[in-house]
Amino acid sequence: MKIVVVGAAPTGLGLAYRLNELRKSHPEESKDVELLLLEQESFPGGLSRTVTDDKGFLWDMGGHITFNHNYPYYEEATKWAVDDWNHLQRNCLVDMNYLFDKKGIHLVPYPAQFAVPLFPEPVKQACLKDLKERYENTEDADAKTPGDFEEWILKHFGPTILNTFFKPYTRKVWTVETEEMSPNWVGTRVAKLPQEKLEELCAMDPEQLSKADFGWGPNAVFCFPKYGGTGAVWKSMADKLPGDWFKYNAQVTSVDVKGKSVTYKDKVTNEEKIIDYDVLVNTAPIDQLVKSTKICPELNIEHNKVFIVGVGLELPVTEFVKPFTWLYFPDPAVPFYRVTFLSRYGEVTPDSSKYWSVMCECARKESDPVSEEEIVKMAVEGLITKSIITREQIVSVYSTTLDYGYPIPTKMRDSELARAHTVLEENSIFSRGRFGGWKYEVSNQDHCFVQGRELMDRLVLQIPEKAYKTGVVTRQTA
Repeated sequence: MKIVVVGAAPTGLGLAYRLNELRKSHPEESKDVELLLLEQESFPGGLSRTVTDDKGFLWDMGGHITFNHNYPYYEEATKWAVDDWNHLQRNCLVDMNYLFDKKGIHLVPYPAQFAVPLFPEPVKQACLKDLKERYENTEDADAKTPGDFEEWILKHFGPTILNTFFKPYTRKVWTVETEEMSPNWVGTRVAKLPQEKLEELCAMDPEQLSKADFGWGPNAVFCFPKYGGTGAVWKSMADKLPGDWFKYNAQVTSVDVKGKSVTYKDKVTNEEKIIDYDVLVNTAPIDQLVKSTKICPELNIEHNKVFIVGVGLELPVTEFVKPFTWLYFPDPAVPFYRVTFLSRYGEVTPDSSKYWSVMCECARKESDPVSEEEIVKMAVEGLITKSIITREQIVSVYSTTLDYGYPIPTKMRDSELARAHTVLEENSIFSRGRFGGWKYEVSNQDHCFVQGRELMDRLVLQIPEKAYKTGVVTRQTA
């Protein structure tokens, strides 16, 4: 069985890492498996790469961290790849300045719905009233299944939290309205607020409450490579796996579905080459795969783009941000939805005794005409407005545009993906990963790596996948 993989990012490396294991644990079943990963860049990692700017600052393509809450297997693999790690306690808050009619920054606990007791009195009372109604009418609430994310929020929180937090933050990150999104992705991604938790919060001392990170979510404690940024994990892992499994500078230009072959361009020699496959694993955006192969009608799915703006700075670190790992910004007055204090994570500056760094993530609709230069200017001004940095400290500004930032969980997403996967899998094509699978709820690095591992187990050992649900109806699922 010859498996060709488009992309050498976490999903592709999950496949390769698992096959390397199966060579030892299941030699008979895996002996006839050939593997080749075609990567268009000269290095592995994809959206999990790290770049070094011309001043020597290192930048990830977003707030990537490693934790073992979901998959200990993933942590074991990353620790096999890299020896030196920093272990950090998450400390993040949310800027809700617009609620308090302030121009600067007003931080409240994360997740923001836990900060209700600190909201301005009229907003606080309205939130408490909404929540009380929901606690007292659970039977009515349970009777109706939410049809979209807005209905899910209304069911669990009420209109006040919807309008004061969820709507502005959804616009910032997802670039769509809450009613345009499915509720199916929520899972553990959005914290609910049970009555006993609210009572506990209301009983807390306001000063104590204002500085709290409640340890909610799987990333309350996380790891980060001491050297080289997130990209060092994937580069090191690829270097430790068989070298003939990887072909870099190989840009896939077409897929012949019926002939089971892939054409790719060698970016070094400019030659076009054709390679046959028995199984094709696509980790590139599934909408592009469907459009280029015409294997089925084009997909009605959506994504946004994300601008990464990194600012390298001279010390000292601004006093009030010293404890934080990152901050969230629903405030529409600034372009970023998250600011990460990257230099807290590892050695990512030219000299940690002289410099520190912050990284901004700014999402826009795919069709938004705003330029990268405009976003950079707004982001730098936003950091200054929020008193996070001063202009005089700036020594480096890095920026890049991720044309595919977030796979948006729209209401049509699951049915559209099932339609595509049905036809793809009939033709021995499996699409997985952040954009290959297009399911945000299983699109972190750990999810993608495990998608690769589980797909290899399915192909070689016939073990069903668990992490990624295609929605394809089979005899087992019918």
